[in-house]
This record gives sequence, structure tokens and C-alpha cells, in this order.
Amino acid sequence: MNCKKIKKLLQLYIDNALTFGEKQLVEKHLETCSTCRAELKSLSTMVRLIKFLPEVSAPPDFTDKLMSKISQIEEEEMERKRVIPAWQIFLKNLWGTPWYRYSLVGILTVAVFCVFAFTFLFNPLPLPGQRETLAPVEVSFTISGIKAQSIAVAGDFNGWNTSANRLEDPDGDGIWIGKINLKPGRYEYMLVVDDSKWVPDPHAKIYTDDGFGSRNAVLYINSDRG
Repeated sequence: MNCKKIKKLLQLYIDNALTFGEKQLVEKHLETCSTCRAELKSLSTMVRLIKFLPEVSAPPDFTDKLMSKISQIEEEEMERKRVIPAWQIFLKNLWGTPWYRYSLVGILTVAVFCVFAFTFLFNPLPLPGQRETLAPVEVSFTISGIKAQSIAVAGDFNGWNTSANRLEDPDGDGIWIGKINLKPGRYEYMLVVDDSKWVPDPHAKIYTDDGFGSRNAVLYINSDRG
């Protein structure tokens, strides 16, 4: 597998979202490719930095205010076009008159609002009540370093059921794998070892207090993941 294909899999490798076979191919390539190792190191550093960024919630009336502002700017721009002939607009833009500067500010303002809207309004992580409107995404779990006879994944996506989503170790090499189809959103989960012991996922990137003296792993699923 060449570097171009490997680099496309590095983010999924960091997120432990590859199949067992894909993970082996990536690790075998990284043993001999210093360029891809450097790329992996850079991505890992970025993930660690993002982990410490605070979560920011938009105000409840943010959408209404944003759309109102955009509509106001569009109406003002249309009014200018109706009042000022096209040839005058061209000359004013060409000669750098005050009108041109104000128009440029207006265009930049609209651009900033549009970028902000597409980032925070049209591609947000869905709320729990919105999950049913989005297509499920296949999520892969790969767990190693835990001595066990059985391992299951229990979380708020399956009602914390200790047997609904069991992982398998087909080769008996201590690497447990499994896949679950989940709709985009935020989930919390733990590993259930030997049907009795609750253990946090050692490979998770984010954790949260479960309220009982332990930690739940936090899983974010985006709607654009394939």
C-alpha cells in the first residue's frame, strides 16, 4: 500500500476505527516509511491539542439572529444595486471610492457569516433527538492489553447492555475486535470484561466521570465519516 493511501487511513488509525487487517497494513507500512511516521506524529499532536479545547455552545437565539443579519445585508446590497447604475458601481470600485470600501466590508461580512454558518450550523454534531434522521455509521472497536475470556461494549447506545455487543478474539492473540452501527452523535461507553468487571477503554481519546468513581469513554461520530 502506497503512502497516499496510508495517509488517508492515519486519522482512522489514531481513532482506532480501522479493521484489524487495515491496522496491520498501516503498522507494517509505518515500520519502513519515515514520511508517514512523521505525518502520524503530527496528526497525533493535533488530536492531543484539540482534546484540551473547551466546548463552546452557541446561544439559543444564534440561528435566528444570524439569518436575520444575513437577510438584512442581502436586502441592503440589493437596494444599492437598484439605486446605483452598474457603470457607476464599476467606476467607484475601480477608483477606490468610499462606496467601494463600504461595499467590500459588506461582502467580507457576508462571507464571514456564511463561513461561520456552514461551520457551526450546517455541520454540527447532532443532538440526541436528531440521531434518527441520520444514517448509521459502522464503528470498529479494537481492544488489546486486557487479559479476558470475554469482552463486551456497553454504553448509552445499547442501554448499557453487557451482552448485546460482544467483541471477538478469533486468533486468540489477545486482540479483541468488533463492529457496531451507530448513528452520528455523542456516546459514552465502557468495556465489560468476563461479564462482571467494568473497565474504561484504554484506547479512548476522551473520558468523562461516570458519577460512580470511574470513567466512561466518550465517542463522537460525525455524519461525514464513511
